[in-house]
This record gives sequence, structure tokens and C-alpha cells, in this order.
Amino acid sequence: MALKIHLTFGILFLSYWACFAQVHLGPGQKYANIKDAVNVGAIKPGDTVYLHKGSYSGYQLVTNLKGSPMRWIVITRYQNDVIDISGGWQFVSCAYLRFQHLVFRGNAINKGRLFSVDNGGSCITQSKFIQVDSCYFSNTTDAAAIVAFKLAGVDSFVVSNNVFKDFPVCGAMDYNTCRNGVISGNRLENCLTGGHIKGGSSNILMERNIFINASQPSWVAFELGGDTSPQFYCPEDRFEVKNLKFFSNIIIGGYRGVALSSARECKVINNTFYSCGQATLRFLTTSILYPQLYGNIVENNIFAFDQSAYFNGGTQPADAVVFDKNIYYSIIQGVFNGPYWDSPALDLIKDKSPLNFGSSTVIFVDGPKQNFNLVKSSPAIGAGKNQTEPLLDYYGKPYSKGARSIGAIEFQANVGVVENYRKEPIRKLKIFPNPVSDQFIVKSESGNQKLELFNSLGNKLFNFDANQNVPILNLLPGIYFIKGNGECLKFIKN
Repeated sequence: MALKIHLTFGILFLSYWACFAQVHLGPGQKYANIKDAVNVGAIKPGDTVYLHKGSYSGYQLVTNLKGSPMRWIVITRYQNDVIDISGGWQFVSCAYLRFQHLVFRGNAINKGRLFSVDNGGSCITQSKFIQVDSCYFSNTTDAAAIVAFKLAGVDSFVVSNNVFKDFPVCGAMDYNTCRNGVISGNRLENCLTGGHIKGGSSNILMERNIFINASQPSWVAFELGGDTSPQFYCPEDRFEVKNLKFFSNIIIGGYRGVALSSARECKVINNTFYSCGQATLRFLTTSILYPQLYGNIVENNIFAFDQSAYFNGGTQPADAVVFDKNIYYSIIQGVFNGPYWDSPALDLIKDKSPLNFGSSTVIFVDGPKQNFNLVKSSPAIGAGKNQTEPLLDYYGKPYSKGARSIGAIEFQANVGVVENYRKEPIRKLKIFPNPVSDQFIVKSESGNQKLELFNSLGNKLFNFDANQNVPILNLLPGIYFIKGNGECLKFIKN
């Protein structure tokens, strides 16, 4: 359901976005900010709202801004203008909105939450059909904000290809009382916690995201479930979370990995966890109204442990979680007998058939350099339980239909660099540095050649030459792709 929503959103957007009016915001424009334009009724269904070069500071509250199924409202930057939004945007009871190529960045004056969409406190007025794509969120430094990015009471949404970075005292993104969504292709880095999904949320696909140092003590990189107060549930949602799918994600470092907290019928499949500082998985009964875990599946994951090899949680019944075809791998112990499971709390759910390997077995091309492609001799190749989902690995390539690999990346021969992304393997191109702030250089073994730069939507931005410095100060922070000679690599613009 969630994947179908994602594809439908894209078709509708591409078909209709160019047919309607433009509304221009910013210095020298008719409207200084989005709230001013909405308050006078200047934004209509089907319009594109352009933010021109400049800083947009201060809290903006927008209520009941609605496009329609055939006339989405698109809010984006103008051309390649450099913009900076701070102070917090809040959209209440809105529908058919797409936010694209925007930069939200906290500063010394505006330290709090950056962006939120909600239902105004009533399940009757849920926000619906919201897309946030290729945006950049950073530097919330007020702990009272709790989280930098929040959807609360949103049905049918897509959050894709965004960067969430540098939230030392709060979470990156939260989803409360949300249904039917996709969270895909995002990068979460240097956070107190990556966030959570909770409050009666259901039918959400979280796939192909990367978490790098996305948790500090005593938090997790991401929590599926939580502890929502009774007044925030919708009447029909008699569970904390249900049918969440955590697929083909990579979790690197941080204090803890993923928590299943009062989760029901959720799936954690084909992910790669690498060197979490404490517990890699947690199993918690945190919900006030619906505490028990039930019917969850953990399959085809690689859990690579450093100093700590540990799963923990409260006492769980046998039907809380079922484990199958997971690899437990120590990157520091030559012989490894598996992680420690809280005992006797987790005895009934403990993996009955673990695949244990020590550091004498090589699994990844280069784990310390975050290259989690599988070497040809990796025991993860073809060893996974056959599933109809996830269809795609972290790079967007199909898993083998006959014998899929374990972990977030399906095995491919001749792949040696982690920066390849959803395209053909990289063999002769390398980018330095990555992430990049002001300029980069692409080294090509083929000598000087013409390369192309694309944004995350597949739009070509410009051509450039290999082996020369390329200035990109005018590019919006986010995810970009470079193509040349059938090869493709991804980089992050800070």
C-alpha cells in the first residue's frame, strides 16, 4: 500500500505541476513569506510557490492550505537560489502539498523545531497527501523542541531523499498518529535519536535510509513504537503501532540500533547494523494502553558487533518476535558464539538458529569505510529467507528472487565502492570529498571525460569535466548524483 502511494504521488506530480500559477516569496517579491501569501488567499490548488534567494526567519503557521488530487501545491526554491529557513514552519490540517529542495537550518536566534505537519489536535481533521522530498534539515539546538521534523496526524505521505543532520539535543524526525506512508532514501546523521513512529501509526514503509551516529545515550537510532498518552490516539487505532516495515536500511554506529516498542505485526527485514555502541536491538513494552509486542518478524539482517554484542529488553512472550536467517557477526573476535540476550527476559524470543561468524570470516568489502557490499566469499550471499518484500536493496537494486542475500545490499560482482546508488556499479569514478560543502573533484581512471550532475529527482543540472575542481556553493544541500560512461555515484551536499 505505501509503495503504491509513493508511485502514485510521483505520477500525479509529474503530470500536473507545470499547468498552473506561480507565487513568488522573499526579498523584493509580492509576499515576504508563505504565511502572508496564504492569509490573503494567494495560493490556489495547482500553484507552484517559489522561495527566492534569502533568509526566511520566524515561526510560520499555515492552516487549511489544500491542493486537490489533480492540482497539488508545490513549495520549492526558485531556480538554484540559496535559501535558508529558520524559526519553524507548521502546517495544520493541510492536503496535497509537496515541499521540495528547501533548506531548514537552525541558528543562534531560532534554535527550535524546523518543520511540522499536523491535524490540529483532532483525528477528524487529519492532514493528507503530504510529500517532503530532497530537503535539508539541520542544527536544532533547543532540547525543548524534542524533534526537528514532525508529522502528527498525517495520512498518505512520502518523506524521501532528505538529509537530517546535527541535532545534538533532540530527535531528527517523529511520526505520531500517521498512516499509509513511505520514508525512503533519507540520511540521518549526528542526532540525539533518529526518532520514532508511534501513537496509533500504521501501514508505513521505512526503506533504504542510512543512519550514521544517529543515537546518543540512552537513545536508539530509530524506535518502532513508543509510549503515547491516551488523548492522542484516534478512536479506531487500538494499538501503539501496527504493520510498520523497516526494510533495506543501514545503521552505523551510535549508541543503540532499533527498538521494537509495543509493536504489532511489524517487519525488520534485510537491514545491516554495524558497530552500534550498546544494544543493537531492543524489545520494550512501553505503551500505556497497548503494551504487548505481538507478531513481529526479524529476518535476513546482518548484525555486525564491535565491543558490545547485546540485545536487550523487558520480558517477552514467545509470539512477540520471530527471528529467522539473521547473521550475527563480530568484527573484533575471531571466534564468535553470538550476542548476549537479556536473560531470562528474552529467552522465549531468542533466535533459535543464529548464523554466527567471527572476524576471521570476511563479510563486507570494507566495513570500517562503510562499504557494506558483500565480498564474493561472504556467507550472506544467497543465504536469506526468500521473501516477496523488500523488493529492492539499499541501492535500489532488486533482491535475487531465487536466493536473496542477507543484509541491506544484494550481492553484485565487481562492486567495490559504497557511493554507487540505484544505478550500475562504479568502477572508475571516485568523488572527493563526500559529503562536500563548497567544491569537489571526480577522479576518473579513464582520464578527462565529460560527466553529468543530477538532483535526486533525476533532473540534469549541468555538465562538468572529470579530474577538475567543481564549485557547488550555489547548490541546495541534499543528495545528488554524477553519471558518466554508464557509471553513477551519489554524494551529499552539506
